[in-house]
Amino acid sequence: MDSDRIIGAGQELGGKVQQRVGEWTGDAGTRAQGVADQASGTARNIYGQAKDGVREAVRGLADAAPDSLDQARETGRHTYHRADRAVARQIGDHHLAALLLAGGIGYIFGWLMHNRH
Repeated sequence: MDSDRIIGAGQELGGKVQQRVGEWTGDAGTRAQGVADQASGTARNIYGQAKDGVREAVRGLADAAPDSLDQARETGRHTYHRADRAVARQIGDHHLAALLLAGGIGYIFGWLMHNRH
């Protein structure tokens, strides 16, 4: 719990007491100061709650990050294996086309390297 929440709750309670004292004594200034202290305490309490909320959200993200990384890694591994099996199946089904394609790529690389010199 954030310290602003505790301080705000204390100010709010003190403001209520001061407001009641002002009402009992008929002192409008004390009553008005009590209302102002209540508002200040409420605002500080809400500020502390917001800080706690942000802190918890950041902790939640930090806790979830390793799980997301593991999930992304597993998805990538699964996709790689599916693509590897699909390529192997295509090569297995089309021996001659795969051989000609590999030879053509090798010839193009050789020609490009030879022309560089």
